[in-house]
Amino acid sequence: MFAGKTTYLINLASKLPIKSYWLFKPSIDIRYSHEALVTHDGLSLKGFSLDNQRPKFPGLEAIIKTIFIDELNFFKTKPLLSELSKIRDSGINIVAAGLMYDSNRRPFGATLPLSKIADKYIQLYAVCDGCGQKAEHSYVKGQKTKQIALGAKEMYGVCCEQCWQFFNIDRKLV
Repeated sequence: MFAGKTTYLINLASKLPIKSYWLFKPSIDIRYSHEALVTHDGLSLKGFSLDNQRPKFPGLEAIIKTIFIDELNFFKTKPLLSELSKIRDSGINIVAAGLMYDSNRRPFGATLPLSKIADKYIQLYAVCDGCGQKAEHSYVKGQKTKQIALGAKEMYGVCCEQCWQFFNIDRKLV
């Protein structure tokens, strides 16, 4: 979290001809907008919402060369992989971003499995809230009862391995 994944997608898309790409995000991610991809600091670009359980991409016209997908971690792996295989077979480029692990350091949604079959994989990092080093993990500022709990800076922070132990020392992990 807070490593610039959505910013990265928006910046890449913004360099392409306007009608040559589409942006997608999971329908459950309504933190800032129902459809637009929006960064934590307010940068946004119009997109489309997809069902995170059974994603179905709308008919991709011949002019669409690239699709961008944000928050892979909120999608179920098998249905998304099936759809993305069809898209890739049609010659459309796929650029996606998401968290590999949740705040308990468990694999989170489709990101990790899809990173293993990607042609190219880039990992971005935030800055640790505790010590200022490279943040590889997120932590919850309080409690949560399920793996998917939408939130931003009010609910989550980021940290390195050593600080993750500190931030979670008295927390019941769910």
